[in-house]
Amino acid sequence: MKVIIFDFDGTLVDSFEIIIKITESLVKHQVVINQEELDRLRRMRLLDVISELNIPKYKWPFLLYRGRKAMNKELPKLKLFEGIKEALMTLNNDNAELMIISSNSKKNIQQFLELHQLAEYFKGVYGGVGLFSKVKILKKAINKNKLTLNNVIYIGDEPRDIEAAHKAGIKAIAVSWGFNDRSVLAEHNPYKIVDTRDELVFELKQWINFSEIG
Repeated sequence: MKVIIFDFDGTLVDSFEIIIKITESLVKHQVVINQEELDRLRRMRLLDVISELNIPKYKWPFLLYRGRKAMNKELPKLKLFEGIKEALMTLNNDNAELMIISSNSKKNIQQFLELHQLAEYFKGVYGGVGLFSKVKILKKAINKNKLTLNNVIYIGDEPRDIEAAHKAGIKAIAVSWGFNDRSVLAEHNPYKIVDTRDELVFELKQWINFSEIG
């Protein structure tokens, strides 16, 4: 059985503007001023964005906790990226097991999935992951479910997703429609970078049906 593990925010769900809004509220100043500034942020790693905002490391867990709570109030406004629901249905019908590993809270993710009639597609949801703890949770999910590394792939939209997959010993596909743009993702050598939902489904169907992608 092939297992596809998805990131949530920026990969399945278009939450970027809401995350920026919540961040601005928490740090008490405007983060994005115009499109040029937004494009500049998308070319930066998360750690560099945090550093630029002068957020001390000891505050990260508290702000992340506050951010998850604030996100819960915004759930009705969140939307799947166009074509994602159809993509998940197709992959589920291809007999692949789907999971989610995300820094968003498990409660938020499960409520969103229920709201959009998607909960039945996912075998497991691992939420509340620290900003830089995804590799630990990836390994936990792999060991707990007794998965074979060659049968697992992680889909994300940031360099930390790619890095976590590499450290866990699995392949990563990066999507270019999330937080970071294509140029930043390419620097971290994902197995593939995809620009459309159809392209993502194509690559994953290839992987499901054959031992290697491509």
